[in-house]
Amino acid sequence: MLKPITKCLFVAIAVFANSASAKTNAECLKHLGGGYSDAVCFAGLRADIDAQNRVLYKKIRARIPRGNPHARMLDDYMSAQDVAVRFCELQRDAGAKWEKSPDGTMYPALYGQCVFDLRKVQNRFLKDLLTAANW
Repeated sequence: MLKPITKCLFVAIAVFANSASAKTNAECLKHLGGGYSDAVCFAGLRADIDAQNRVLYKKIRARIPRGNPHARMLDDYMSAQDVAVRFCELQRDAGAKWEKSPDGTMYPALYGQCVFDLRKVQNRFLKDLLTAANW
């Protein structure tokens, strides 16, 4: 039988593990209104899709034969997508009269949506690559 402290610790670990793997509910996209909640919605969805993209990348990379130049090309693609995110600052800062807003305090939802949209396109591309690699 578990001691009470052990039970509490076990329950706490189980609750934490469940919350850490929780996904953002995509329903938030139906309730966008231009405020802070939009930024939270996009950030959560982006985190979910980033995790999917990492899994897809690893699966695709594992299917490319060692020494094949396409492995480097895939790595370059992933790096280019990370660099592309930087350009979302243009959209965010344009709305702030071109003032630098590195923390996104002026227009965080615009930045969040831009990054989320880029990651969605990346996700579709990776899914298509994985499908082709499995033929």
